[in-house]
Amino acid sequence: MVQLVSLIERQNVSQIDSFTDQILRFLETLFAIRLNLRLFKVSNSLCVFIASPRNYFSIHINESIFMEMADAMVETGLSKVGYTYINIDAGYLLHTRDAKTNKLQVNSALFPSGMRALADYIHSKGLKLGVYTDLTDRSCGPGPGSYGYYDIDAETFAHDWQVDYLKVDYCGSNVNRDPQPQYDGFAKLRDALNKTGRPIYYSICPHTVCPSSGPGGAYRGGSIYAPPPVWTALQRHALANSLLVEYVNSFDLWYADPTPAGDGGPMAEPGGLLTNIDSVVQMTNLSYNQPGTWNDADMLQICTYGEGATRHFNSTGKPYNWNGVGMTLTEYKSHLAIWAIFASPLILSADLRTVGQRHPECLALMLNEEILAINQDTSASAARLFHAETNQTGKTPSTANTSGIVSQSWVRAYSDGSYAVCLFNRGETARTMSVAWSDLGVPVGTRMHLRDAVEKISLGEATHGYTDMVRPHACLLLRITPAAAYMHLT
Repeated sequence: MVQLVSLIERQNVSQIDSFTDQILRFLETLFAIRLNLRLFKVSNSLCVFIASPRNYFSIHINESIFMEMADAMVETGLSKVGYTYINIDAGYLLHTRDAKTNKLQVNSALFPSGMRALADYIHSKGLKLGVYTDLTDRSCGPGPGSYGYYDIDAETFAHDWQVDYLKVDYCGSNVNRDPQPQYDGFAKLRDALNKTGRPIYYSICPHTVCPSSGPGGAYRGGSIYAPPPVWTALQRHALANSLLVEYVNSFDLWYADPTPAGDGGPMAEPGGLLTNIDSVVQMTNLSYNQPGTWNDADMLQICTYGEGATRHFNSTGKPYNWNGVGMTLTEYKSHLAIWAIFASPLILSADLRTVGQRHPECLALMLNEEILAINQDTSASAARLFHAETNQTGKTPSTANTSGIVSQSWVRAYSDGSYAVCLFNRGETARTMSVAWSDLGVPVGTRMHLRDAVEKISLGEATHGYTDMVRPHACLLLRITPAAAYMHLT
């Protein structure tokens, strides 16, 4: 404990707290491993990048789409910048199991070569395959859930199909919002996967009750996707690689109240990018991120431009909708920037086969390595909300509804001594926004270099802070680095 003693001698309380936190995190992880809790084989120290076109295609899928998507991931350069997984969501199964083996049955009309052949093709591209199931008796799409068949299905996923990622929904008739029964259920499927010996990224969709105040008040105490608040950081880390957090699914909308129809009918409740952001702020603890366990803010809607099946204005509920109205490029930039600073898995949901031809400016956004680097850090440090503002009299950011929050600012520290800052203007007019070095915990007078990660331009150096005008619906995503270190890097 030499380091701790030297810190005490210098009476540097903040450093003591930081070092103590590191010790506690290490002990928690060690304790989990020793108790045989965290046995699932994938323990990524960095967030994963994924292609999962559920929000574009809904259940209108077939094997050719996924083979062509895999080709596109390589041809566009997405695989080179880290997009590794391609996931099949609901819609690939028959409604019933095999009468003799009780195994899941792939719909051969849609996937005539079978899932193993598709896995082999995707693996041949240097990519990984993900599939979907449900913890309960049935899923949110065609096909049964895995309840009662966890061991059989784990063997199917791992050995018969050789998948690398499993999304586990929670949709069926025996859903239980109580924290312990659902934890036990997800743990049983986790253990079944562990027994196969194959590394499989484990992504789960737990349920909890939405609070009646703040942005979540619009959902009237209903069930939402989020870890129950009583689940500790240790329990989450022992359970899964990522845990979904959202009031409702992500849609190709900035914000709408009520939500228009799409893949599913209209909703009386609000939906859109802003509600997804607010759910992460209200319904989880970003500091519960650890290497290998992440808060999942759900699929990105970037680059779909109203063409997909998900809810948006003029949606048909089917793909290839050339008359749909989705978000703008500015809003897509904010979407990706905020998911990056949240350290959420980045899950592309556009049609990657055509995005380069139809929306080259948006493919460039997907490939922006400066934004992607902000998502990645081996320390798994959390984003911290250091400023938020409302336009509702008598309301704080935690009690206002979604439409009443007009700006938010986050900071995230990195293991190399740099910081990312997101200055997010949710309003309809341009807004002057600032970050002070005190918001970072950096001494005033420190020379820091600033770079706009979205536009990939240098903003020069500052010694006290930075102020800029942020356009409506825009996020100014800054990478702030000690000037001496930045000069060394360049």
